[in-house]
Order: sequence, then C-alpha cells, then structure tokens
Amino acid sequence: MRQQLVQLLYKVSTSSALDDGYIELAEQLIVNAIIDGLNTARASIWLLNNDNSQCHCQLLLDKNNAESVQSLILTRANFPAYFRALDTQRVIIANNAHTDPATAEFSEHYLTPLGINSMLDAPLRFKGKMIGIFCCEHTGDFRQWEDDECTFLSGLADLYGRALSAQESRLVKQELEAANRYLEERVVERTNTLQKTLETLTGTQEKLIESEKMAALGNLVAGVAHEVNTPIGVAVTANSSATDNLKQLKQQLETNTLSKNSLMTFLTHIDECLTISSSNLDRAAALICSFKQTAVDQSSLDISSVMLKEYLANTIHSLTPLTRSHHISTEIDCDETLSVVTVSGALSQIIMNLVSNSCVHGFKERTNNQINITVQVDKQQGSYSLCYRDNGHGMSTTVLQSVFEPFFTTTRGKGGSGLGMAIVYNLATQALQGDVKIHSQPQQGITIIFTFPLNLS
Repeated sequence: MRQQLVQLLYKVSTSSALDDGYIELAEQLIVNAIIDGLNTARASIWLLNNDNSQCHCQLLLDKNNAESVQSLILTRANFPAYFRALDTQRVIIANNAHTDPATAEFSEHYLTPLGINSMLDAPLRFKGKMIGIFCCEHTGDFRQWEDDECTFLSGLADLYGRALSAQESRLVKQELEAANRYLEERVVERTNTLQKTLETLTGTQEKLIESEKMAALGNLVAGVAHEVNTPIGVAVTANSSATDNLKQLKQQLETNTLSKNSLMTFLTHIDECLTISSSNLDRAAALICSFKQTAVDQSSLDISSVMLKEYLANTIHSLTPLTRSHHISTEIDCDETLSVVTVSGALSQIIMNLVSNSCVHGFKERTNNQINITVQVDKQQGSYSLCYRDNGHGMSTTVLQSVFEPFFTTTRGKGGSGLGMAIVYNLATQALQGDVKIHSQPQQGITIIFTFPLNLS
C-alpha cells in the first residue's frame, strides 16, 4: 500500500473522534480521508435498513459542493441489480460504472447528470452483519481502481466499525447512568416514603403501647379498688364495734356501774378490734404499695437498676385481685441477690400482659391454675433468661404462628384487642433489646422464654 494511504489510515485510527462515541464526527473524518486518499470527487456512507430492502445516504461529501447530502434513498425494488451485487460481492469495483452490471442501472438518472464514470463500493460490517457501504464516485476519465485503494477503503470500513462500537458503548453508558439516576431517585423517594411510614408506625405503636398501658392500669385500679375495699371494710367494721363499746364504757363510768368483769370484757373486745383493724390495714397498705410501685414503673420507660426477684414479686402482688379471681397460684424462682439494669416499666408491663393473657385465654373455666416464672443467668453472655409458664389451655399451631401479630386475637368481639402479645413482643425486642421464643401445645399450657441483657445501659 502506498505510504500516503498508510499515513492516512494511521491518522484516522489514532484520532479521538473514533472512540469518543459520537459517530457523526467519525463519519466526517472517514469520508474526508476517502476523498483525500483516493482523490475522488465524491465519497459517501450508506446504511441498510433492517430487512435490506433499501439503503439511505448517511453522509455524502462532494469536493465541488461544500454542502453535505443526507437525503438520498435507494430501494431494492428500483435497483435490483445493485442490491444483488451487494448481497453476493465482497467489493463492487466498477471501473466503468455505466456498463458494469452492478451499477449500470444508475447511468441515465444518476451517473450521467453528475459526470460520474467510475465507482468503488466497500461493505460496512458490524458484529458480523453487513450494515452498509462506503461509496467512492470518480468524475472525469474512467478509472482503474488499484488493489491498495481497495485495501485502504476496507481498512477505513473496519475503523468505522470501531466508531460504531464506541457509539454503542456511549449510549449504553448513558442509559446506565440514566437508569442509575432513576434508581437513585426511586431509592430516595422510597426511603422518604419508608421513613414517613416508619415514623407513622412508630407513633402508632407508641399510642398503642400507651393505650395498652392505660387499659392495663385501668383494670388494675378497678381490681385493686375492689380488693382494697374488703380489708378496709373489715377495719371500718372493727373500728365501729370498738367505738360502740367505748360509748357503753363511758355510760357505765358516768353511772358508777362499771364492774371489773365489764372492764375486762371491754379490753378484750378492743384488743380484738385493734388486731383485726391493724392486720387488714396492713394488708391494704401492702397492696397499695405494690400498686404504686407498678404504676410508677408503668408510666416510665427509663433505665434503672432493680432487684429482679423483688420487682417481679411486687408486680405479681399488684395483680392479686386478678390472680385470686382466677384461682391462680404463682411461683418465682430467681436468685434474690440478682440485680439487673433494665427498663423496669417495660418488664412490668410484659408480666402484667402475660398474666392477663393467661387469665383471659389460658385459665378460662379452669381451676388449680399455676404460673411459674424462672430466671437463669448466663454470665458469659452477659444475659439472663426469664421463662414464663402457665398450665392453661395452651395454643394450636395456627394460633402460635400468629400470636405476636398486631390485632390477632381469638376473642374478637369478646373484648380482645389483639394488641397484648404484640406489645409484649415489641417491648421485649425493642425497649429491652432482647429475644422471645414461645412454645405451646393444646392443653399443655404455654412457655415463653425471654433473653435479656443484664445491663441495658
């Protein structure tokens, strides 16, 4: 190949226009190289459509006409011989374009008016498929196309394929960038939506917890009021009896009819009244004390240090009206010296909800009911397990699978809200940062095992 053609090929191959991905710049570069290298008046790029039924002019440069032409279309129906040549020949070399079988049909209406006598067409291939041609049109004397000129044109055709690949890569990159931007926008949008949903759910959860706490405290207040009324009533009765006897004593003193026997009888009766009154007032005071402690803890989710067994005992004691009405015996197995740093209010509410659940569901129409709470410490893990058991009706597999779901209840329409166990789960896993496992079978009671950190701070 002539040195001039080699240098032109090298110049085109090293141009950034080929790899920038903008095919229009590459087309201008290549067509100008064809005109300069082959010294032709006209050079053009033609691209086939999908079914090869026509090709349109992508770019045509004419040295005698400064404007490029891009509106020409050739159809297979109008130029069948030329399209057959494209289908079967690797290169169309028409030294005399007027008589060559592949190009003769252009003679009258295209070649003669423009003074074109010779044509050289080289195929354009991309990914193994012919997509178009480079067309060189020589005006003036008939021209014998040389082998190195054909090789030069084929080389430029290969470079055009490289430019198409660069364009494809650029477009794919743009699509990926657009897709990434869209995805990022969607992620931001979804994140904002999820954040708003989470805030709404958190607010709803807090309201539900507060509502459940108030409901539990309301039931507790009603039960305690009923329970406290009994010992206070007894104390009032004893006090009233002592007052009546005191009036009789005063009358006997005023009339000088008081005997030693009457005085001893009065003192004995007063002693009995005071003993009955004192024991019943102590009973009421203890109940109110445990209730106050539970009420204070229920209203707060602050972290504090508690002696666990004593705290659990106070919580259970505050539920005495509920456990007594259901004939429940309770037992707590826990080291008396065990101290934990935890959210005591959340722990208290968990126990209250579990006991309430056992009464409503587990112990319905049953006697000899039992609740056992066992605490074991794992010092290596820095945690303790709290196992709650009852000997009630138990749960079926279906109920067990949904027991922690909000609003799931087996007593719909009978006062069940379906929130108690859901709140137990949320308090255990969130407020107390623990884990919950539940086991049960019909008529085998229920076992719930909580694992909590010893020190939540």
